Parts: sequence; C-alpha cells; structure tokens
Amino acid sequence: MTVIIPAAGLSERMGENKLLLPLDGKPLIHSTINAVLSYTDDVIVVIGHERERMEEALSGLPVRIVCCDEYLKGQKYSTLAGLREAGDDDFAILPGDLPLVRFEDFQGTEALLSTHEIARAIYRGIPGHPVMFRKEHKEKLLAFDGTLKEYLSLYDTAAYNGSIGTVLDADTPERYQAIITKNFEGLALS
Repeated sequence: MTVIIPAAGLSERMGENKLLLPLDGKPLIHSTINAVLSYTDDVIVVIGHERERMEEALSGLPVRIVCCDEYLKGQKYSTLAGLREAGDDDFAILPGDLPLVRFEDFQGTEALLSTHEIARAIYRGIPGHPVMFRKEHKEKLLAFDGTLKEYLSLYDTAAYNGSIGTVLDADTPERYQAIITKNFEGLALS
C-alpha cells in the first residue's frame, strides 16, 4: 500500500503553515508521517507552499518527496502529483494535517478492500481519511476531471468506523489546540 500525503497547501484558515506547527517537540506533519510509517514504508509526501521549509522539516524521514507546482489550484492537484509517482499498488490518500490518525485506522480501512474497490475511514458518520483505493483506480483518478468527492460518489465506498484522528485535522487554531491538549469536548468536527 502506497500512502500519498498531500502537504502542499497554504493553510489559509490557520494563518500559518499548520504542518510546521509544533506537536510533541517536532513539526505536526511528523506525527502524521509516523502514524503512516507504522503501517507502511511506501510514503509519498507532496509539497508546494513553503517548499524549502517543508523539505527541511522532512529531511531524514524515509519518505519520497514530490513537489507540486500547481498547489495553488487546490488539494486535487497535490493528490494527483503524488498519484503520478505511485507504483502499481493499492494506494491511500491521507492529508498531512491528521496527526492523531492511528495504525488501526489504516488496518481497518484496508481490510474493507477485500470486498470493496474503495474504502474510507469515518468517525461518527463524518467522512474522514485515509481513503483507500484498489490499484485499478489510479488511471481512472488521473483521468477524472472532477473532485475526489465527486469521484467517490460514483462508487460504493465502504466505511470503517475509525478514531477521531481520521477527521480531526489541524485546519484552525481551535482544532490545533484540541490536538495539542487532546481535549475534544465541544469541538465541532463536521
């Protein structure tokens, strides 16, 4: 399984690069990557915004770094840049700002690929990540003009009931604070 981590965006709602904010003494994206590395060693991280800072933050980690020049067009372009670099294997998409995702979230979602072409983690009915695909979807996704959400609507996507880490991204200061303190009480997740 190849895991593609889109990590190229502007972090506009945060106001600064959320992936480089500190979490347990390291950049937040390290927690996401370490969770992925507990599951697979085939990891592609797609960067764009603040490329040099991101390359420095990722230095020494056993991941493939892909630069996306079209990152300003949206996450779809970062995802596709990573997908182009993926081999001929099943693959998953997991945004870089999900530092609380767990090994079990990957394992449980992948188990559903034995009976479905696509599977995703959810939390309390909220669609989350990872989103996993059988390898035959690579070329279909690369050729698809719409969004990932539109693509998923065309298929029967199995849902794995995962942890809060599958939906709790670090998009806003409030969410980042919840991640740091692990206090999720009253936090809006949808």
